[in-house]
Amino acid sequence: MASKKILIPVSFLILAILACNFATAGQTQPGTTTPELPLLTTSETNLSESQASDSTPEDTTAGSAENPVVTTEVPSPTFTTIATETPTSSPTITPTEIPCNQARFVSDVTIPDGTKLSPNENFKKTWRLKNTGSCTWTSGYAIVFINGDAMNAPGAVQITNGTVAPGNEVDVSVDLKAPANAGTYRGNWKLRDGANTIFGVKNSDQGYFWVEIQVKAAAQPTIPDWPLVKKGDQGAEVHAIQHLLRAHGYSLTVDGIFGNKTRAEVQAFQAAKGLSADGIVGAKTWNALISGKTVQNGSSGEAVFAVQRLLHKFGYTLTIDGKFGPITTQAVKDFQQKYGLKVDGIVGPETWKALVSLP
Repeated sequence: MASKKILIPVSFLILAILACNFATAGQTQPGTTTPELPLLTTSETNLSESQASDSTPEDTTAGSAENPVVTTEVPSPTFTTIATETPTSSPTITPTEIPCNQARFVSDVTIPDGTKLSPNENFKKTWRLKNTGSCTWTSGYAIVFINGDAMNAPGAVQITNGTVAPGNEVDVSVDLKAPANAGTYRGNWKLRDGANTIFGVKNSDQGYFWVEIQVKAAAQPTIPDWPLVKKGDQGAEVHAIQHLLRAHGYSLTVDGIFGNKTRAEVQAFQAAKGLSADGIVGAKTWNALISGKTVQNGSSGEAVFAVQRLLHKFGYTLTIDGKFGPITTQAVKDFQQKYGLKVDGIVGPETWKALVSLP
């Protein structure tokens, strides 16, 4: 009986200790649910005195076969290495060196490509150019003809009397003349500096800038028939008749006036050639007068005087000296080109008729 009395207080003591332990273990993070404790039976709480007295404090780290101690291993913190981008140096940009002499073609100010012109027509071609180099263009700079059709171009034309700084534009003009014959003509040009160094424009094939024209076929003039010249007339045609009569051996004064003396000499010439001696110079008499009187460079005499007098009628300024030299030859060629004749500088029947008949 006495052992039962001792056993009951011990049981209450064990329950109290267990209650305290459960209360401590049941504490949770705020907001979580505390798990319910299992109810203990009397048989589970009635421990023998010998068991209670023999129990010793257990190693909290080792545990036992009936009550193993569960150890929760706290993982070591893992450190993640974040790769950072290594800054790279920016590439070094080396500025491109601008050449001293450099140019660009900007536009055709006058005479765009394909402009149609008449044979031997004078014209002015103007280009707009830009200085894209690093040197200033001075009065020593020029444009120069390189190849193609010169069209009476000079070898070089000064670009400016002043200066053209880098980045600026300038208009450059040259006086030209269209060729005599129909067709397409092109002349190529470049630039030249003061040291005679040739350079071109960067935005063009082979550095050329050019002038390109089309020469229209000249309308062939209708040469009228030989004029009728008679007593009372005067002028270049009368001069020519008088010189030609003298070339055939007739003696008379050359004054450009168709008077009695001239009429008498014409009648004598007509009779000698088997023509009607009416004293009027018409087609048959003209053809007889020029017969055998073809003249050219190196010729001299009365027929040459007649040619020079007739050329004066068309505005050619040359000395009337009866000598067919280079100046007379060039005047004849210009006349032949203008009126669609064969350009040979020789005054034959066709050129004679044109000189006499055209106004």
